Amino acid sequence: MGRNLDDVIKGLPADRQKKIAALSQKKIEEMIAHAATLTDFRKAVGKTQAEVAKELGINQNAVSQLEKRSETYVSTLRRFLKSLGLTLELSVLDKNGMRIDLQNFLQWSDNSNEDAAEATTPSAKKNAARKRTTRAKKAGA
Repeated sequence: MGRNLDDVIKGLPADRQKKIAALSQKKIEEMIAHAATLTDFRKAVGKTQAEVAKELGINQNAVSQLEKRSETYVSTLRRFLKSLGLTLELSVLDKNGMRIDLQNFLQWSDNSNEDAAEATTPSAKKNAARKRTTRAKKAGA
């Protein structure tokens, strides 16, 4: 039976293992920096479509279709990147190069904005709005 790469690396001296890990991390960072598609991001972090699908609660075919889309909801993009351990933040650059962060699109916290961020269909958006309204009523009661 053959050995896999992890077994070979584990058999190397500790200093060599550290050097390999550092070079590997540098390569991952380069791949992410030059990623042009969702597929590139996924491959850079070393995940398969099946792994991403499992984390998102969808099937592998849906991940494949998502990666091929030219347009998608910001919330869907955010969830996809989050499954890769990445965070989506949006900002606008004016004609003078001044960066303006879009506060509604910075990293979401674990509050009612999470419900809205996860909502990708009209019915899911209505349900998220209903949850926020119910929470607000309970808080005010």
